[in-house]
Amino acid sequence: MAGKRVNLSDLASEPALPEARKPAITESTPRSARVQQVAANPLNTRDLDADRAKIESIAESLKTHGQLQPCAVVSRDAFLRIYPEHETTIGSAVWVQVTGGRRRAAALLVDQPTLEIVVKNNLADSREAWVSATAAENLDRENLDPIEEARAVQLLVQECGTAKAAAARLSRTPPWVTQRLNLLKLAPEVQSLLRAGEVPLRDVRDLHQVPTEEQLDELQQRQQPPDPELTAVNQTASSSEVLPGNSTEESKQRTPRRSAVATAIRRLGGTPDKIAESLRSELTPADLQLLIDRLQRRPDNMTG
Repeated sequence: MAGKRVNLSDLASEPALPEARKPAITESTPRSARVQQVAANPLNTRDLDADRAKIESIAESLKTHGQLQPCAVVSRDAFLRIYPEHETTIGSAVWVQVTGGRRRAAALLVDQPTLEIVVKNNLADSREAWVSATAAENLDRENLDPIEEARAVQLLVQECGTAKAAAARLSRTPPWVTQRLNLLKLAPEVQSLLRAGEVPLRDVRDLHQVPTEEQLDELQQRQQPPDPELTAVNQTASSSEVLPGNSTEESKQRTPRRSAVATAIRRLGGTPDKIAESLRSELTPADLQLLIDRLQRRPDNMTG
């Protein structure tokens, strides 16, 4: 007589096996898991509520094309070994998501019953490994806003112990890490402007040095058009320096370029030390050395 047929969906909803019977999976090929069995990453610094439009876009793609890329997860036990304090947060989930937070949110939005997952328990070898994997995923692929980046970096620094160690984990420079941490010292109003894209990052690089209650006023002053009479660069653009053979109109046409340079200098910090710090955080060592070489050349030796 044929055996009783088993409904696979019923098996998927059964409680997890006792610890002694669980396989010690470190990595696997993609598999399906019920969405309710996959808990969101409790340490993900991305604000999913603020990313509603992108999640809705992913949801439409899921309905049309299905899930094209699996979410990396670890087993419940692997996660709780390093974060036992989050047992209540993940509830009864069998898996904990490392990457793919927006894909999971999109699946819930369209009532998709399952997620494609790949198990990588090695990402839960330590807290440092976990936070590093989460931060690297977000920074390299998810286009976080600067404050979300700063929060991810802050978590990694806490686990690594130093900004230098965190920078090595992220393949970034220590000044870049320091710059992101300084963003968390900004007033909430300034952080909101930065997150909304209403203020460029270059305008707030050193704003943390200003008392919190004065930062918004200082930022508004920085965004005012520069006064040509007060900038050293534009002092050379007076009408008395019109060269023979050049009209006054031609001289006026050059003034905006000088004004732009003055603005850039001020936004980089205004002093050699602050300008150097800003450039170190953005340029590669090779580009920095090239810039030094260019600055040390005499103008008559410059080519191209």
